[in-house]
Amino acid sequence: MNGIEIALSLFGLLLLGPFLNFAIYSFAYFPRPISPWQNPAEGVPKRSRLNQLPIFGWLTRGKRESEIFGRFYWIRPLLIELGTPICLVLLYRYCTNGAFMPMGLPAIPFSTLQHQFIAFASLTALMTVATFIDFDERTIPDFVTIPGTLLGLIGAIVIPDWRLHESIPPVFPALVGPTLPMQANSPFEWDATLNGSTGLMLGLIFWSGWCFGLADRRWISRRGLPKAIEYFFERLRRSPSTLFLGILWIVGLAGIITAHAMVSATQWESLLSSLFGIGLGGMLVWGFRLVARLALKQEALGFGDVTLMAMIGSIFGWQIVWMAFFIAPICGLIFVIISWIVTRDNSTPFGPYLCAGTLYAMLDWVRLWDWFQIYFLPPIFILPFLAVMLVALGIMLWVVHRVKSSLIATPHS
Repeated sequence: MNGIEIALSLFGLLLLGPFLNFAIYSFAYFPRPISPWQNPAEGVPKRSRLNQLPIFGWLTRGKRESEIFGRFYWIRPLLIELGTPICLVLLYRYCTNGAFMPMGLPAIPFSTLQHQFIAFASLTALMTVATFIDFDERTIPDFVTIPGTLLGLIGAIVIPDWRLHESIPPVFPALVGPTLPMQANSPFEWDATLNGSTGLMLGLIFWSGWCFGLADRRWISRRGLPKAIEYFFERLRRSPSTLFLGILWIVGLAGIITAHAMVSATQWESLLSSLFGIGLGGMLVWGFRLVARLALKQEALGFGDVTLMAMIGSIFGWQIVWMAFFIAPICGLIFVIISWIVTRDNSTPFGPYLCAGTLYAMLDWVRLWDWFQIYFLPPIFILPFLAVMLVALGIMLWVVHRVKSSLIATPHS
């Protein structure tokens, strides 16, 4: 191990691993005082300095607090703290060896590979917190996805080369084409009109849509349209989150407009691609959620899944969100089958499998992008394609739901 890997090991062991456990139990909607970094609740024994040591501290606390938090409650956080430094070092080696770059390329600046590691490690840490909270509570709190999305936007400006890369086809087939960071129009060339007012307007629209989606919205139409509108805005007015989101929206608008006027062309391309990731990434999951609700008359996905994929899109773009969304059911199906065999319970949150699909798409990026890119359309055609796809999906879900309901309702002879 070199000096950087040793430093990463210590960082993961002493800081990141314990912080992940703190975040999992503190950022949840219903916090539990399990992490040694939290203040113990009433009835929880006071923890000594020995109990607060990474990894070893869980072994000293396990037996004493198992009556409060459940038997073997300490195994999961212990494994998280044990695995964090190992995963950090392995991910660093994977990134800096150029595993996310197409094969046969000329030398890539080492700083670019390190920047990619920062992006991958940050997103993996955020998805780890979201995954375990979703398993515990069937929710993904905004306290995870809002900072993660803002991190994606800031990172897009500060270190624009942390994005995934794609290979540009060479003029002569025998040669190897250059590599460029993924952008909003990939796998097609960057549209120069996005540098002007068109790109600025789209960026502001995507930002506004994300802020609106986070608002405490309720649409109650049983007393007519005028009352529904009145209830909608009254709930927004009374919600304690409205002021925060309003300030965030205004600051974001000002920041995007300022960036468009002042940053370099490369930084603007990166920022706008991040905003496209928020908009088109979140729109796919939001659209599926609405269609599934109409077809099945029940919630198929929580809104936390929408904000989760918007966060992922803000870091790596809308393309990987669309890829991960269609990979996730395979990951979920495997787990549900195993869980049903063991527990006979087939209910499960979808967020962890969205994270698993994203992680797989990240680690196998070069091969998957070679497969998937031929199916991508330019963003100008994405919205009509998405509308047609969601309508077809809604009809299919409705038919399956009706057939299933009729079979259940029909008595067996």
